[in-house]
Amino acid sequence: MMKPQEMAKRLGVSVRTLQRWDNEGKLVAYRNPHNMRYYTEEQYNGYIKGSVRNPRKEIAYLRVSNASQKDDLRNQIAFLRNYTRGLS
Repeated sequence: MMKPQEMAKRLGVSVRTLQRWDNEGKLVAYRNPHNMRYYTEEQYNGYIKGSVRNPRKEIAYLRVSNASQKDDLRNQIAFLRNYTRGLS
């Protein structure tokens, strides 16, 4: 059993964000007999494994200094395409 403060710290979000997710049904908290929120290790693991998706997007910026470095730009593009395939 994890208090909201601990769960928030482990997930890198605020307690208020956890409350909002609970209210929205994104990561529903359990309640004790005093109606206080708590979370389980299974919920934490489920979030980490992607059962709850993070809606943030990643943006990559590529550039070279001049036109003679087009090959370097192609290498950067290839690297990022290969890297991002592993993220989805």
